[in-house]
Order: sequence, then C-alpha cells, then structure tokens
Amino acid sequence: MRYPVVASARTLLLAAAPIFTPFGHAAEVYNQPILAVSAENDTNLDLDPGVHRNIEGYTADLATIMGIATRDSNTVVEPRIVYRYYPNESAADRLEGYLDFNSNYRTQRSVASIVGSIQRLDEFNAQYTSPLYNEIGAQGVPDTGKVTVGAVQNNVLLYPKYVYSLTPVIGAGVSASYQDVTYSPTDALDHTNFEYYTGKAFLSWSLSQTTDVSLGGYGSKYQATGAEATGTGVTIELNKSWSPVLSTEASVNYQHTTFDDTTPVVLNSSVNAWGGTVSGEYRSQIDRFRLTVGRAISPTGGGALYNVDRVQFQYDRNFSARWSFVGAAIGLRTHALTTNIAGDDRTYAQARVEAKWMMTPYWFLRGGYQYAYQKYQTFTQSADNNRVFIQFGYQGLGQERK
Repeated sequence: MRYPVVASARTLLLAAAPIFTPFGHAAEVYNQPILAVSAENDTNLDLDPGVHRNIEGYTADLATIMGIATRDSNTVVEPRIVYRYYPNESAADRLEGYLDFNSNYRTQRSVASIVGSIQRLDEFNAQYTSPLYNEIGAQGVPDTGKVTVGAVQNNVLLYPKYVYSLTPVIGAGVSASYQDVTYSPTDALDHTNFEYYTGKAFLSWSLSQTTDVSLGGYGSKYQATGAEATGTGVTIELNKSWSPVLSTEASVNYQHTTFDDTTPVVLNSSVNAWGGTVSGEYRSQIDRFRLTVGRAISPTGGGALYNVDRVQFQYDRNFSARWSFVGAAIGLRTHALTTNIAGDDRTYAQARVEAKWMMTPYWFLRGGYQYAYQKYQTFTQSADNNRVFIQFGYQGLGQERK
C-alpha cells in the first residue's frame, strides 16, 4: 500500500519554493531528520466502558522537517510515518502517514498563508484528540469518539488566508477552511464520510501598534451521506499583544444553519448557534504556556454538526540545555445541534506529561504518562485509559537561528 502523503512531501516543498522564494532573495534550505522507537503499556487502549486489559505496544516513528526560509517567506513541511505494533491486539497494528505543512509570504502590503494536514490514521489515534498543539500543521478536529477496531480514517485539513492593507490601519482579507474525512469501513451513524468547507471575508482595523480588531461574514457547507447543512454567520475578532512575551486572541461568532437530513430520520429544520474562543500564549527563553477556551461549531462523522466546548493548555519548559518538560491537557464536551442525532453527546478528557533528556546533541530519551477519559450521555458507564511510555531516538539539528 502506498502512502502518497509522505511520498509527495519533497515534491510539495519544491513546488512551493518558486511561490514563496522571490527572485533575487537568498533562500535557506534545511532538513531535520527524526527517528524514534518507543514502548508503552495501556490499561484500556480502546476506551471500552467497564473493560480494563493491559496491552503492550511498540512504535517506530520516522519523520523529517524540511523548510525553505527567505527574507519574505517561510515554508515548512513535515512528512511522518509511524508503525504501531500491539502483540496482543493485532487489529490495532497500523502503518500511519502524516503530512503537515505551513507556508507564508509577505509583501509590503499583503500577507498570504496556508496551513494544512493530510493524515491516514488508525481509528484510535484519529478519534481520541491529543492535548498537544500541532506545531506545524492544522489542529485536529474532534469527532464522535466512536472507534471501530481495525478501521482507518483519512483526513485532509486546509486553512488558506490572504490579507491586504488598504491603508496603514485598515485591511481587507479572505480566509477559508476545507475538511475532507473518509472512513474505511463506513457506517450510517458514527463513521460516514463527509466534507465541510467555509469561506469568510473580513475587514480589520489596527487600533494601536499592539491591538487590532476584525469584523467579517462567512458561509459554510456540510455534506455527508444522508445529511446536508448550509450555514451563514458573522464573526468579530480581537487580537492583543500585551508585551513581547504575552499575547491573546478572542473571537465570537453567530451562525444560522439549515439542515436537510434523511439519515437516521428525515429532518428539515434550521438552528441558530453561537461560538467563541479565547486563547493566550506566554513565551520566554526557557518556557512557553498556551491556553485555549471556547465553543466551536464542528462537523463530525456522525452525520451532523456539533457544538464542541473545549479547554486546552500546554506548558513547555527547558530546565537546561539537555532537560525539558511538557505538560498538556484537553477537555471536550460535544452536543449535537439537531435532535435527530442521539447517543453521540459525550465528555472527553486527556492529560499528558513527559520529560526529555538529550543524551548527546542528537540522541534523546523521553518518557511520560498519559490519561484519557470518555463518557457518553446515553451510557451509564465511563471509560478511561492509563498509558506509560518510554522512547529512544535521534533528532537532527533544525533551522539555524540568526
């Protein structure tokens, strides 16, 4: 079986080079290979309610971070292949492929960017949202949390954006999002293929050198087998840099959505819903803290749109040149926007702590603990999993800092 997401990584990087490397500007090209093997023990790998069975697992992880940087642009691509092996749970064995990318280009009056991820994942890793922020590609979108053992999920996430400065303080822009999810195998209720896309136009104002606000309107479309939803809405955003190390972002949106469903029952209705997010980041020379709190209107493979309440944070700390620490957690609560979808409302949480020791400038040892919890509204029992893991690997030098 071929994994085009990985095979096309270098092609994508080279194709982007002429776009994001203007003629006459010297480009820095870099490559950071990463290779690691790990072992883990899980008490309830697939989060079955009432079931706790210790499962040992082993993972081989191969990735490389490739980039092209110029005075006006930066393009980063990370292809990654992961093989997971569980001696006592062969249905969970999987070869997975990832391709994350992030590119931006600036002129005196405009900024163009695109962030994206293409993934072929085992259902376990696709459904159970990680608390770690994606450093290069797009953040994964929560799904139903229902897992079919041995199933595969393919994701495509794209987020392009363009902003043009009309005056020194006023700008106009457009942005979009595209999500395509396919399952193998599929089913009518919990794993139905879908597409979801949005388009937004907005105006922005710089209130000061550290504060800007934007107001926009958008449209959205959700298409799945037996389900369709069309939405329109308005949004307002406020960005603030409090200091060189602290910044915050806040947004509020209101959306009117019309549903036309035939599965699981016929439904023609409309719903008004709201969303909003507040996020912040503190970053110094030795540590970094990120926090996101809010509600989003999100598509899922359950054949419907959901309100997803989310709290997510991550703390990174460099104790020395060799020792570092990461602590992260995420909490989700999902609720279907329409009454014809029952049983998928759920509460989910995952927490992770890990420490990393650079034994040499290239070789590292990492170990940690992860806890996951899940409960559905229609089930009396919850499920949780405790994971302990250790990893040994090689990490090349990254982009040179000047």
